[in-house]
Amino acid sequence: CQENLFRSLDSLNMDQKRPYREQEAKLQSSYEKEMKKYRASLEEWKRRISNVQFRPHHGINQMGKEPTKPKKYPTSYSLFCADAKTKAHIREELSGKTLSERSQILSKLWESMNEEQKLPYKEQQSKLRSSYEKEMEKYRASLAEWKRQITCAQHLPHHGVNQVGKEPMKPKRFPTSYSLF
Repeated sequence: CQENLFRSLDSLNMDQKRPYREQEAKLQSSYEKEMKKYRASLEEWKRRISNVQFRPHHGINQMGKEPTKPKKYPTSYSLFCADAKTKAHIREELSGKTLSERSQILSKLWESMNEEQKLPYKEQQSKLRSSYEKEMEKYRASLAEWKRQITCAQHLPHHGVNQVGKEPMKPKRFPTSYSLF
């Protein structure tokens, strides 16, 4: 059937083929215009997507934490424990003890201290807290900007390959004069 159609198309003279060729030329020119628009929109899409900074990633990693989020400041007790472990007489007392025994010894030392002795640790904590709060402000601002960029990128027309393996935004190719016949 297709061979007969091809023979009949070949048997036509140029005047008989002209309407099909003209229609093909019109369809080809409109296809080329659509492809030009498509390529421009594809370039715009690529440009805008490349502007979205996916790094630093503001999401949760495999450990369940946000990698770019500032680490929270330690408590004054934690600062005391870190400092106490460096002192020789306390290190000797803690050596050979289990973790729970070490914790009990350090907590008793902390409780036995008066407010004046705890003051350097509390001041250090307040300094760390203020720097943490500044870092968190920057983090929240970058997070808001990142979310804005992602939202803008999501509203762009999708220029990717769908599940069928086709680009949904790409114009369909024009039919040839043979398929029009």
